[in-house]
Amino acid sequence: MDIVINFSRPGKGTTRYVEGLVDDNPVRMKTINHVPIEFSQKWCEEIWSQNGFIPHGILIGSVIKYLFYREWFSVMQLLATDENHLGYYVDINTPISKSRGEYYLTDLFLDLWIAPDGKFIELDRDEFEEGARMRLLTPYQSKMADQVIRFLKQSVSNGEFFRMIY
Repeated sequence: MDIVINFSRPGKGTTRYVEGLVDDNPVRMKTINHVPIEFSQKWCEEIWSQNGFIPHGILIGSVIKYLFYREWFSVMQLLATDENHLGYYVDINTPISKSRGEYYLTDLFLDLWIAPDGKFIELDRDEFEEGARMRLLTPYQSKMADQVIRFLKQSVSNGEFFRMIY
């Protein structure tokens, strides 16, 4: 079954994603999308390989997302065409909500990349600070984003992160 997720980026509009629903429980929703090879080649070259997240020449074959109803983040797990794990891209965002059969969440700018070896890097701090300065985020959203990124970095370091998403 396919579902629609509306991902709002303050100051940049909303993107609608159609995702294949795998699991939905009171804690989190899990979706999967298989990535067409033509799209994967461009996507990997322009984003993932260029920024050093995945090796050049490796293509993403599928994306599994974990979207939480109470947590202020979502997780995108990247899998290669051979199903090998490539890493986790964690978006700091509002908890997912449902209205009229569709799902909604708002990006809070901060992100975290977690490599297969567990090393991580915080991303987009400058975007976050600019968004907060421009009042694209409420003071509460800014506070939550900052708290959540700190919590996630600690959770990755002590191994709790991986238990949370599964």
